Amino acid sequence: MDKHLVEPQSFKKVICELFSQIAFSYLIRCFAEQIKKLPRGSMNSKSMYDNYTQNLMDTKFKEFAGIYPVIWGRCNNLLENRAIALKNTIHLTQKHRLEIEKTFKISSSSRIVSVETGGDTHNNGSSVSIITFEQGEKLVFKPRSVSGELGYSNFIREINQFISQKMPSITVVDFGSYGFTSFGEINQEKKDMFQAGRLACLMYLLNASDMHYSNILWTNEGPLPIDLETLFHPSRIRTGIPESKRSAYRALEKSVYGTGVLPISLGKKSSNGTVDVGFTGIRDQNSVSPFRTFDIKDGFSSNIKVVWKKQTVDNDLSTDSNLEAVIHERCDQIIDGFSNFFMDILRQKELFIKSVLKSFSNTKLRYIHNMTYRYEQLLRILTDAEPSRNMDTAHALLSRLGILSMTSDVNLVISECKQIWNGDIPYFSIDFQGTEVSCGNNVVSSIAISPKSEFISKMENLTKDELNKQIKLIRLAFVAKLADPHVDGNINIEETKFIEKERHKELDIARNKDTLKNREIISWFTNSLTTTLLDDRYEHLPKTWIGPVARFGSQGWTPGVLGYDLYSGRVGPALALAVAGKILSNDAALKVSYDVFEKSAEILEGKNYELRNLLLSGIGAFSGVSGLLWTLYAAGDVIGNKKWKDVAVNSWPILHHSLDVEDNNFFDMITGKSGSIVMRYHMQKDFKLSNDMIDKCISNAYSKINVNDAKTTSGLAHGYSQLLWFFAVVNQNQEKSEIKRVIQEIDSIICNKYINDGGIIETYKDGGKEEHVSSSWCNGLAGILIAYHEAYKSGVLPRESVLNIIEQLKRISISRIPVLCHGSLGIVEALQYVSESFPEETAEILLEINSTFCSPEFIFDYYKNGKGRYPLSPGLMAGQSGALLHLCKYINPEIKISPLTLDI
Repeated sequence: MDKHLVEPQSFKKVICELFSQIAFSYLIRCFAEQIKKLPRGSMNSKSMYDNYTQNLMDTKFKEFAGIYPVIWGRCNNLLENRAIALKNTIHLTQKHRLEIEKTFKISSSSRIVSVETGGDTHNNGSSVSIITFEQGEKLVFKPRSVSGELGYSNFIREINQFISQKMPSITVVDFGSYGFTSFGEINQEKKDMFQAGRLACLMYLLNASDMHYSNILWTNEGPLPIDLETLFHPSRIRTGIPESKRSAYRALEKSVYGTGVLPISLGKKSSNGTVDVGFTGIRDQNSVSPFRTFDIKDGFSSNIKVVWKKQTVDNDLSTDSNLEAVIHERCDQIIDGFSNFFMDILRQKELFIKSVLKSFSNTKLRYIHNMTYRYEQLLRILTDAEPSRNMDTAHALLSRLGILSMTSDVNLVISECKQIWNGDIPYFSIDFQGTEVSCGNNVVSSIAISPKSEFISKMENLTKDELNKQIKLIRLAFVAKLADPHVDGNINIEETKFIEKERHKELDIARNKDTLKNREIISWFTNSLTTTLLDDRYEHLPKTWIGPVARFGSQGWTPGVLGYDLYSGRVGPALALAVAGKILSNDAALKVSYDVFEKSAEILEGKNYELRNLLLSGIGAFSGVSGLLWTLYAAGDVIGNKKWKDVAVNSWPILHHSLDVEDNNFFDMITGKSGSIVMRYHMQKDFKLSNDMIDKCISNAYSKINVNDAKTTSGLAHGYSQLLWFFAVVNQNQEKSEIKRVIQEIDSIICNKYINDGGIIETYKDGGKEEHVSSSWCNGLAGILIAYHEAYKSGVLPRESVLNIIEQLKRISISRIPVLCHGSLGIVEALQYVSESFPEETAEILLEINSTFCSPEFIFDYYKNGKGRYPLSPGLMAGQSGALLHLCKYINPEIKISPLTLDI
């Protein structure tokens, strides 16, 4: 090879360094273990390390290879494969120098300076390589079919003749099982989000997947895709029950969100942090890779340790108004570009289809069965000392791949295992017009519909309605990292209003709105929910929606399929539709509600596999199964379905079998057990906690009080008012002097530590100069009002304690966002609940809120025209169904169902 290289010795040195790093990554954990087992004698840690490494070299690793035979064999096999692959890269480059010169204008006499290999290895150590020649020219070698890139290049040339603005593509030469592409020059300053939106639409139409930040480049000509093997990506292969054609999971997978162009976060429940890998995601110099790496502690000594490198990920939702403005600006530009291209193609749909079929007819594409980071993680685990010496352990770890594919073809798993064992990231391919999934030349599985047929079906069903659905998903993807307004108690003046000063202005706005009657507004919300309904993965499961889904508690709200939780899951919309359907005599709404609750009741009754999955969500009132039982009972009450009510009540023992297990999160309205217990009180009139359980609750409360955590809020959802509310409700059902003392002590804490100089209860104690005042149900005065009202009803706290909070609400700015959790709907419903005991004291403030930013017209306008997360959410606590339920209660005050008080 020397004659093809500018500096052969320098080249070899770089390659040897690369290979040594590969060997190091495979063997270091075994080195770190073995050195600690050697007798230290009189040597210090540095001398012992030097002695150990010298012995390795002198014995040519013979003893090491005997102790760790598994990793030794795998490492040597990988290095041999990488060497052969590198040699083939140079050989194949030289073989086609005339074609390269003709296509890429790189002289055939120009020698190679370097071959930079990076990214994943497939097919026996082969990986994409960037070849640099002596005049500075660069060329990309891909050791796989580049028919996807070639097809895309031809396709772009075709559509550039009839679309409004031309799009760039790379130059490609295809030689069957390998090929070459031009090297794209990056220009991060040229981030044209309008053009990115147009590209996002194209990728959506071509059913692309995996188009993340490393597969598209910002260039002077616009965003440039450089890896096109995942166009026309088929759905994940599954065996057993066929997935519904109207599956919400399938709809999301084939949406613009599924392309990878939009912001998309990878993360897991067990770690703090998500990483945005989407092409248009927010990344900066502090961003980290989605792949975890090793960190060496006490290197070059016998004390060497190999640990997973800790990644510092900013996982907090953003409250930065400047960043929020940037996100909304980017989002609007993406939407404009997406809409522009969509309408371009919709007007010339047949021409577009013809161009695709002509350009991609002979294309070989990639089928991705699992995410690359899953494979990378397993490859790292296999380098641990135990699987490195024990074949059975290594095979057992390798078999974990089967857990990721429990509903998939076992042949895929077997092939994955073989490729991982070989040190490669598994790679499968499929023809554009075919259904067979292959690994190399071997067929390992098949799909029901070819990529070509799936594309044609998508295009034939393309309408302008689909554009609106995709725009909603684009917005959801961009607002995922934005925090809820003033969740920490801070007042954001843009989201609040001082009622007195704004009353006449708001009333004018209300009068000038479209004069829809209240029932017509309710019909609009009802129609919005019924027309966006989708199947779960399988038709026998309750139907659901796509909307914002919380990632592991507080890691943002990403587009997803709604689960069974009360906060944002499918049961909230189903309950609201039951109420609206009854009021409007709307059969469509009632049918949707019936589907969700009847199938849910069957799961609870059947005690089958689905119930096991359901119970995994936990006990929380708003995050777990308790919310399903509560809504099932409430819907049964509305519809008059006794079976649903009975199933809900009879299911409590299953959920509460471990109620007395110690839980640090017990007093949390959203995820804890306290809210679940109150739900059961409201549903099951003969339910009583045991005296032992009450004593444990009291003990748990004092433990929380004695911790004196400055982060504990005063609020109802997560703070001291949750304890106050819980014990007040328990005392109403099971009066006990010990409970009264707890309530009085909590009241004392709130009054003495959380009230500021202005006489207002703050969210956090000792807030200093910065005010933390909130009007909301979750963290603010509305929730505290409900708690104190229950304590008053329980006969523990005086009437004045409730009046004091009502007066405080009159003195602070009120959230004008019409949602239940942290908005105006929660405030007005709290006041309405308390008005049963305090009608005169609440009359004025209720009139003003209901006349302004809780008026049906204001609510309708917000959800019809708003750009934030809430208008996009079908959910109950911060979305459309919460507004719908409120509006139904607005015209029929006899409806007492409230997720804020858990009344039914």
